[in-house]
Amino acid sequence: MKHLRQLRACVIHAYALILGFLAGAGRKINGAKNMNNTMKLLGYLVIGLVIGTGATLIIAPPSGSQTYTITTAGSTTVYPLSQEWAVQFHADYPSISVNPSTGGSGLGQSQIADGLIDIGASSSYPDEVYRTANPDVEIIPVSADALGIVANPTVNGSIFKMDCDMAVAIFQGNITTWEDFESTFNVNVDATGSINVYVRSDASGTTATFAKWLETADENTNANGAEYEWGLGHSEVVSWPGTHSSVDGNPGVASGVQGDVQGIGYVGLAFMDVLTAIDLYNPGVGDYVTPSLENALKALPDEITDPGQNLMNSNNTGAYPIARLLYYLVNPSNLYWYTIAYLNWVLVQGQQYISTVGYVPISGTSAATYAIGVVAALSPSA
Repeated sequence: MKHLRQLRACVIHAYALILGFLAGAGRKINGAKNMNNTMKLLGYLVIGLVIGTGATLIIAPPSGSQTYTITTAGSTTVYPLSQEWAVQFHADYPSISVNPSTGGSGLGQSQIADGLIDIGASSSYPDEVYRTANPDVEIIPVSADALGIVANPTVNGSIFKMDCDMAVAIFQGNITTWEDFESTFNVNVDATGSINVYVRSDASGTTATFAKWLETADENTNANGAEYEWGLGHSEVVSWPGTHSSVDGNPGVASGVQGDVQGIGYVGLAFMDVLTAIDLYNPGVGDYVTPSLENALKALPDEITDPGQNLMNSNNTGAYPIARLLYYLVNPSNLYWYTIAYLNWVLVQGQQYISTVGYVPISGTSAATYAIGVVAALSPSA
């Protein structure tokens, strides 16, 4: 801690000296463009020092200088978090604005690869085809999340437990009525009639993650022998059975389930309010686990060397079976110094706002260590 305080003092002192130099030199610089470029370089150099040393301080350009806008697009899961961060970051640094939008993880991934935005938001780790086609795109964990199955409270009150075989049977359309679900799995369900399933129609990281978990059904042994195998793949767009209701985004699924007394669907942790969040069986620990911030965090390993490392069905005590990381993507060939500043803020100061949105901060975890290392190595190209 002593060394960190000394380091921060040195950084601040160096910044003051550079500002003093620029104050005099600025009068000799002809043209606002040259001065703006100098200020951009100054901002990058100071922020680079801070990032490289792991300190928590960001020094932005002086008040009244040129303003900057960071554009983001992508995951509807990450969107509420990006909105909160945009407000808080701009309050800290008024000269820099963040302009988030949605469109799904697939859109965020494609637009960052094409250099159309500054940051792409994704709720799933991009697949191998994308990573091979875009080897330079940096994939940075910024938060953790739990993804779960939700039902209308009328379906089974406030208590509902399912294993992966049950989930496959419903979402693959093998079982289509609540009565059949009851008899097949020897459970009690309050609802009767058709099972109304709500799924995503857009290119969704939430869908990809959920489908990957459904593929783990073979890890689960159902007590009454009702075994099912998922056969619809794990792409961001799944060819769902025609009986399912396909809607846009996490909000669309949550709204559909909320308005349907026979409804069931899958959403991220932040979209489970007023719905019955179903406890899911984790074969890694041999128990049903409630989706929560705390239980999602338990799935993180002690070390992460790959941001796409599998967190599902972790054998860590109390780990929720569908934990995941949420990502920001950047394109090094279209990267501004102020985007790097924002990423650094997200991984340090910004973590304090994650829980209020309903997700899981990664401060002090292996995911944060990995992410900070990636951001520390970034350099502006624009």
